[in-house]
Amino acid sequence: MKRLKQPGQSHFLLVILFFCVSCLPDLAAQKQEVDAVYMNSGEIYRGILQHHPDENLIMLQTLCWNTMIFNTGDVDHIERETVNLGSNRVHVPSSGYFNRTDMGVLIGTGNNEKNAIFSAQMVNGYKINSRFYQGLGIGIEFYEQAVVPLFADMSYHFGRNVLSPFVRGSIGYSIPVEDPPETWGVSTNNNGGCMYAAGLGTFIRLNGHNSLSISLVYRFQSLKSVITQDWNDEVLNLNKQYNRIAFRIGFVFE
Repeated sequence: MKRLKQPGQSHFLLVILFFCVSCLPDLAAQKQEVDAVYMNSGEIYRGILQHHPDENLIMLQTLCWNTMIFNTGDVDHIERETVNLGSNRVHVPSSGYFNRTDMGVLIGTGNNEKNAIFSAQMVNGYKINSRFYQGLGIGIEFYEQAVVPLFADMSYHFGRNVLSPFVRGSIGYSIPVEDPPETWGVSTNNNGGCMYAAGLGTFIRLNGHNSLSISLVYRFQSLKSVITQDWNDEVLNLNKQYNRIAFRIGFVFE
């Protein structure tokens, strides 16, 4: 069995620094009273209510000087709130479907041939209260041979600002796509292995439904292989373990 060196503490210090910067508050904002329209769908729109001749319609001039009209049946309630002008808060749906697609590289050193591994993943799931994102993922990664990780993924978000930091974790199993060709009477059967990951990141929200995602994640992958020597039928069980720091960037739709 081959063992790799553990990631250095400097990686984790970098993650903590990244997280703290994402959480810096907007200290320079100015306050203003506005009308907040809470929709049955969970969305919230803020601005100044305007008169509309139809009593079944509600007209709102948003803080971006757009005019929006709602049916009263779609509105849960309206509140008077004090908000910060220039606040970096973004109005996002409180619950519903999401898709996160990202790419990255798994970086590390050790006793194997792959110190930088390309990785692409896609997660489809459902979010709750704008905080909990849970779903199922699939990907493609290129170690000595390509594997397809299948995993459960969960993340918790700390806000709905333009910078929305989160913690995330995943666990699953990677399935090999192919076996290496037989050479000199030696055949190899790849069996895949378990994987798990944990890390921190942030959403950079483009609007209420689309975001960029950046994260730093510790990633463990075990890959098992059975090597058979044809001339004497000797069988060798090989277990490779990869400890990696993954830098990922992607796109989120919610």
